[in-house]
Amino acid sequence: MMKNIAIMDMALANTIAAGEVVERPASVIKELVENAIDAEAKNISIEVHNMGLESISVTDDGSGMTKENLHKAFLRHATSKIFKISDLNDIRSLGFRGEALPSILSVSKIEIMSRTDAGDGYFLKLENSKVVDEGVAVLNKGTKIIVKELFYNTPARFKYMKSEYAEKNAITEIVDKLALSHPTISFKLYMDNKLVKSTLGNNQMNQLIEAIYGKKTTEGMKVLSTYLGKIKVDAYLVDPKFVRSKRSDINIFINQRYIKNYVISQSIIDGYQTFLMTNKYPLCLLYITLDPSLVDVNVHPQKMEAKLANERMFAYQLAPEIRKTLESGNMPIRQAITEVRKDLFKPTIIDIFDFVKQEDSPEQLFELNEAPVVESLIVETEKLPHLEYIGTLSGTYLLYQNDEGLFLMDQHAAAERIRYEYYEDKVGALKSDYYELLVAKDLHITEQDALILHTHRHLLKHIGFEFENASVVKHPTWLRENELDKAVHALVDQLQDNGKIDLKILRNQLAKDIACKGAIKANQQLSLQEIKKLENDLRQCKNPYTCPHGRPVLIKLSNQDIEKMFKRIV
Repeated sequence: MMKNIAIMDMALANTIAAGEVVERPASVIKELVENAIDAEAKNISIEVHNMGLESISVTDDGSGMTKENLHKAFLRHATSKIFKISDLNDIRSLGFRGEALPSILSVSKIEIMSRTDAGDGYFLKLENSKVVDEGVAVLNKGTKIIVKELFYNTPARFKYMKSEYAEKNAITEIVDKLALSHPTISFKLYMDNKLVKSTLGNNQMNQLIEAIYGKKTTEGMKVLSTYLGKIKVDAYLVDPKFVRSKRSDINIFINQRYIKNYVISQSIIDGYQTFLMTNKYPLCLLYITLDPSLVDVNVHPQKMEAKLANERMFAYQLAPEIRKTLESGNMPIRQAITEVRKDLFKPTIIDIFDFVKQEDSPEQLFELNEAPVVESLIVETEKLPHLEYIGTLSGTYLLYQNDEGLFLMDQHAAAERIRYEYYEDKVGALKSDYYELLVAKDLHITEQDALILHTHRHLLKHIGFEFENASVVKHPTWLRENELDKAVHALVDQLQDNGKIDLKILRNQLAKDIACKGAIKANQQLSLQEIKKLENDLRQCKNPYTCPHGRPVLIKLSNQDIEKMFKRIV
């Protein structure tokens, strides 16, 4: 028998809606702090007890609310941010739906007190979505809201809570993102009466980044400030040595709102390419400022995602700007030992050079005197210090010294970098110059590969390649005949995966493959002349610090580190 339809009780409706906003204590803090920011607060204090399940308190010095507005604030869809549909095209506040407070109230007990410049303070106590007490309150201008006994009436939510460590980490992370999005606001986070995070709110980005991510994080940081069309871009590109295993520290802010956007995030990773090893991600902050009508923040219940007009074009332009900024000026050479451990001084013979492990080297040898010289590279500053060659370790690492200490150069990684920049420059030119072979060169490809090349022959002809069955009859002048097989396999892979040739991907992949396979091999003995040539060619590179796969080319062991090892200094 069909049941009668009835209007849902408001408290029940809010409880269901709360699933969109109130997933865990961290999401409650996000909503409450965003309200404080929208109230133009300059100082925000967050206090958390028992992961937020016992209580969450947010105190601000913003504009405050009157008695009437306090009562309205907990009504569903009551908001001071938007009033008509067209306002959705010009959202300048963090909150705007009017769902957060009634949703939080439906799963907790709330005490709130507030005061404006014009009147006395007032407080409300609410339970079960109803006011149970109210009256005059004594406090400074601003608002204090206390959320107690979170999920007390929805115990099923507890099974979705993670470990204490995970919940506290989620709270810290959301406060970090809010602090980074508003450098002019001072934040304080207390957990179980202990201050765990504090920012000054003085708009000093270096201090803010170090307060969030730790001291010395800004060493070697590059700053990008430019316009891409009508979009203002301010990026703080932390040195690649501070790598991350996850994307979560790629921070994107649009009009001071922290958002997640895969396309823009991937363009940042592309900009850092060859500076980082595979499956490692950068630490950076990207601030985007544009007309609110060009961005849609109403695409996700928690407003954590946003869509930009022409975001793919923006991302395409952003990646080379990031890369150019990273390649500009000098970068600190990676320190072999940042902190000498006590266990380093055990009375046993140890291999102090063991921290520069290298992956298996390519099988194919490459003679240095055949290596292409880096061309058309204008070096504005000397990126590498003066180095005096003193020997070779294990046939792989070239040893240098100067007044600062000992330097180890990975000869394979250095040769890879030199060849990579040469080929990237050559492939990037895409000139119409080509070699027409008198005798077609047979390729080591399958019939299926040959069919793929034939299907896309017009596309391949555009970049200088012509094939007949499983043979090549023409190829660009920048590509050596003995490297045709590598190039053709890269072309086939891209055509098979995408059905087209992305010149940016092709350029990068070909340069990496050819550079790696032909570079000097580890354990390959070099003459003094070859070593000098390798060093000189490396000095001409835009990025002499890492190989195309992100491994370090040069590592420094300072005089101070060495003296600590020998206990000359403590």
